[in-house]
Amino acid sequence: STLASKTKTLKIDDDTPLSILAGGSSSSSSRVLAASRQGQKAAGGPSLGAGKAKAAPNAKRSLPTYPSSSSSSGSTTSSSDDSDDAPLQTKKPLPAQKRKQLNKLTQKFIAGDNIEPEETYRVTSLSKMRSIKDEIVAKLLCRWWYAEEYIKNDWPPQDESFYQAELDKRKLRKVTIEQWEWLPEQDAKGYSKVYELSQFRGVYRNSAGESIDLRPKDRCPCQTNFRKKDLATLCAMLLGAYENQLKDLKNCRYNQDKCANDIKAAMTRTRQLLHESGELAKS
Repeated sequence: STLASKTKTLKIDDDTPLSILAGGSSSSSSRVLAASRQGQKAAGGPSLGAGKAKAAPNAKRSLPTYPSSSSSSGSTTSSSDDSDDAPLQTKKPLPAQKRKQLNKLTQKFIAGDNIEPEETYRVTSLSKMRSIKDEIVAKLLCRWWYAEEYIKNDWPPQDESFYQAELDKRKLRKVTIEQWEWLPEQDAKGYSKVYELSQFRGVYRNSAGESIDLRPKDRCPCQTNFRKKDLATLCAMLLGAYENQLKDLKNCRYNQDKCANDIKAAMTRTRQLLHESGELAKS
């Protein structure tokens, strides 16, 4: 009888315990391996321990393919792969005709040719559109402290009685920083303590860290208030601001000729716009 008939053939696969392969003497282990090899050879299967077949020198390795669960999912996967490889989309540039029109209107505004009040010219840049009134407001906001209205009447007000009246309306009392830690939150009248910010006149802060702005909002030099004014008033305010700015330039120790010339050119355009707005009001 052969060795395979005397020895029980073992089925060796991924589920075979390691103890069977490693257990026993070396002679018994070799007999078990030999019997298993003969059994697999008789069954026509690959022999245990056989070396891997070598690939042809010029053979190409094929990537594994994964079946899709459905045709729709397969199409979705392919489209997502294509989009990942595609370059990032940039902002679509403006058409040449529109760009040319915007540039023309910008040059027209700068030169001051045929400017009509309140007419919406698209100026300044391709991404930020402003009307004529918006342009005047923007220029005034850059130098509002030179305008006569704010020179004659300070903003924020410097009168302490104004703020004291506003504090009384809100049941607040002003204390100094030195006294802050030693004074109670509320006094006998029930007024809560606040302190004023030294860098912002009329702005206070309470114990909760909240900011309390008591400056008059109706005269605040902001875009909201300036846009409520008509174009002629804005032009007059801007001209006054330009004039006071030119006077202040004389106090500068450095050469400001270029800045002064730019201001004078801007004043010429603003006067023209003020004249046309006045003529329009008369008609």
